[in-house]
Amino acid sequence: MRHHLDDERYGRALLRPLAGEPAGQPRIDVSRAMAQGRRRRLTRWWASGTAIVALTATTAAGGTLAFSAVGRPGTAPRPVATPAPSITAAAPLERPKDCTVTRLPTGGVEKALVTGGDPSGHWVVGRTYPAGKDDGSRPLVIWKDGKIADTVRIGGQDQSFEDINKRGNAVGYTFEPGVRPYAYSNGKVTPIPGGEAVAQAINDDGVVVGSLGPIYEGLPVRWSSITAQPEKLPVPRGTESGAAIDIDEDGTILGTVSPKGKEGSGYLWLPDGTHRAMPLPKIDGKKATMFWPASIRNGWVVGRSVVDTEQERRFEFFRFRIATGRYERLPDDSGMPDRVAANGWIIGTARRPVITSDGNVTTELPGYRKAKGRQDYLISSFSDDGRTAAGYSSGEGVSNHPLLWECR
Repeated sequence: MRHHLDDERYGRALLRPLAGEPAGQPRIDVSRAMAQGRRRRLTRWWASGTAIVALTATTAAGGTLAFSAVGRPGTAPRPVATPAPSITAAAPLERPKDCTVTRLPTGGVEKALVTGGDPSGHWVVGRTYPAGKDDGSRPLVIWKDGKIADTVRIGGQDQSFEDINKRGNAVGYTFEPGVRPYAYSNGKVTPIPGGEAVAQAINDDGVVVGSLGPIYEGLPVRWSSITAQPEKLPVPRGTESGAAIDIDEDGTILGTVSPKGKEGSGYLWLPDGTHRAMPLPKIDGKKATMFWPASIRNGWVVGRSVVDTEQERRFEFFRFRIATGRYERLPDDSGMPDRVAANGWIIGTARRPVITSDGNVTTELPGYRKAKGRQDYLISSFSDDGRTAAGYSSGEGVSNHPLLWECR
């Protein structure tokens, strides 16, 4: 099923370890590969806060992925990238305090992941890996306020809920064997119309976004509700593929668009019906090759720029304000950005999860002490007030712990 993967499809994997999957025939996990891209075990280097990725890397399923310098996308509005701020000089206007971490209950299942959450911080969704024979089934779990609210089974294999809104309505996918979108509402799971597709995100109005078509070959799409037919989003002429990965409460849709034969870059579909490529920031006077977005909230977008040379691929982390078209370069110790809150705070991952709050002050969240050996952390949910987050740890012995962080 791994036909011709674009770097953009698993971009964030360039800095992430394998999130521990059970033995057996490898399968594509859309949650990790399309939205967070975390199923590729690749090596990472850090140099002055900039990640530099080698031109070849071994995939989790075996084989080698070759990266080459990619031509720049077409002309885009010229953004302004502010220099990386000095952390010592930043004024700490506000920051999270007294942060704690707890393991979410899993009904006795040892291994589980968190795959999404709502902006209120009350709802979290995930998937579990019961011990015993691995038949590809992934029972799903919904938590509310740190407790199990429901457990769900969907037909097919490698099931996942990707997102949930404040009403407790969730969307995701399953393989039957082609990928199919599903929704959870009022305690019931129902197919989302459209055939082969991936449902990636849902806002509080119930609007769903994702991609329509075969895995990695689809085009960005919007559903006005979980029962509506899909509406293809407009894309530039020459687009080969793309995906809508997130949606704001005002209806702004964030995604990527890939021109034929090239990697994808950030793209916006606005509530007034207009659409445009995200501008590309400049780093040390050099225009980025691409921008890979991760999350949108309240007009803020976070992600990372890609700068290709003949020798290396470099990344810098940014926050972007849609209203002004301006990029802000994030502090070196902010970690790779995963989610952005309505107040503009950002959560990313470095050695541990890191919240970047007002004044670009960074606060490292505590690690899960009961986990054995070294742990890597992956964040899937961040509340609007920037004080509740959820994700999971990946450690030795293929041990994954679903975790909830709470601060005041």
